[in-house]
Amino acid sequence: MTHADPRLTCYQCRFLHVTHDARRPWGCHKFGFKSPNLPGQVVFSSTGTKCANYMQREPVQIENEPKDKGILA
Repeated sequence: MTHADPRLTCYQCRFLHVTHDARRPWGCHKFGFKSPNLPGQVVFSSTGTKCANYMQREPVQIENEPKDKGILA
């Protein structure tokens, strides 16, 4: 199975954000634009090179729930 280049998909990039605009749902904080396509794809189609500003997101830290959750009624 082949994996897509993360610089084109942007799903794990820390600068990717979802906008409130239905016509342009994807945005890039680093470049400062919104687009109907993923920002990495827009950068590649505009410049012909993969995104140089891609930075991997830090994994979400899951906090352990306390074992004693109180009284269950």
